[in-house]
Amino acid sequence: MPGGHLVDPEGFRRLAAGFVVTRGSANTRAAYARDLRLLGEALGVTGGPADAPPFGVEDDPVARAAAGHMARVAPGWWQDWRDGLDGRPSSRSRRVAAVRSFCRWWSRAFDLPNPVEDLRPPAIASHGQERLTREVVALSASQVRRMCEAAAAMPGPTGVRTSALIEVLYGCGIRAAEAAGLDISALHLDDPDDPFIVVLGKGGRHRAVAVPGAAREALSRYLATGRPDLRARDVRPRPDQVRHRDADAVFLGTRGRRIGRSDVWREVRRVADAAGLVSEGVRVFPHALRHSCGTHLVQGGVDIRYVQAHLGHASPVTTEVYTHVTAGHLRDDFDRAHPRARRSPDPGDPSARSG
Repeated sequence: MPGGHLVDPEGFRRLAAGFVVTRGSANTRAAYARDLRLLGEALGVTGGPADAPPFGVEDDPVARAAAGHMARVAPGWWQDWRDGLDGRPSSRSRRVAAVRSFCRWWSRAFDLPNPVEDLRPPAIASHGQERLTREVVALSASQVRRMCEAAAAMPGPTGVRTSALIEVLYGCGIRAAEAAGLDISALHLDDPDDPFIVVLGKGGRHRAVAVPGAAREALSRYLATGRPDLRARDVRPRPDQVRHRDADAVFLGTRGRRIGRSDVWREVRRVADAAGLVSEGVRVFPHALRHSCGTHLVQGGVDIRYVQAHLGHASPVTTEVYTHVTAGHLRDDFDRAHPRARRSPDPGDPSARSG
């Protein structure tokens, strides 16, 4: 290929655009676009998929030629690409999965060999527990309490909103995108003995999520005193109102419109800063509150099948990560508490000598 490219740049971009448009949600399309942009850079292509993905890519000779070139890339190149990926094991595995889906799609569309059919995810280090504790960031109960108290102290209608947001993210264990997409019509809080919300999760699946008492109180307070004020600020509805459904949105911004996932991130970081966690070096982000919910439920003895349903995991294997994290915490507590589990004192340590 000219210029040292393994694949024609324009053909690759058309292929990537045609694939990305077949994905379901906007978040999924954005994730695939990022992963394919990285693959393109490795193949000598700059820039990601086109902004306006072309349809009928199967009839595009330029895209077909690019697919043919990728089909002939040697297996060793794909293995070197996989082994050279940066980031955490979960991120590397996701990128490999995205590329496998992409190549499977165009190989079927053009009836070509799939060059990554036998490409496996990156090898994971044998220290499984260390890998899990790095990937699952769970706050302690006291840290979550500090965040909830800091949010509750924030003034005005936005403060009431942020307090409800933090309580719902932790208490319900929902994702940032699920919180941003939550609708008034999905709230069922009238029965104090069985309040729940219906969220739209990954893969377009709806699930009912129980709402703990503290989250219900914060949410009810916001709906009664904070949201009406924020909603009244939307004096100029945007043209794409139907798509954003601002009038039905639970969590609103300062202009009375539905907040986005980035807004959820910003508010969580703001509360963590107010609670003093950022200055202590604690990693806090929306998914950490979700991880904290799952971890604390398992630590409290809740059946893992209920935790799976509560968090909306498609597979119980995903939920089992919280049992490993909990086991790690228990081992630390055991080592601190059990006399025969403690590390032997250093004979030269003055504190080890009898008085």
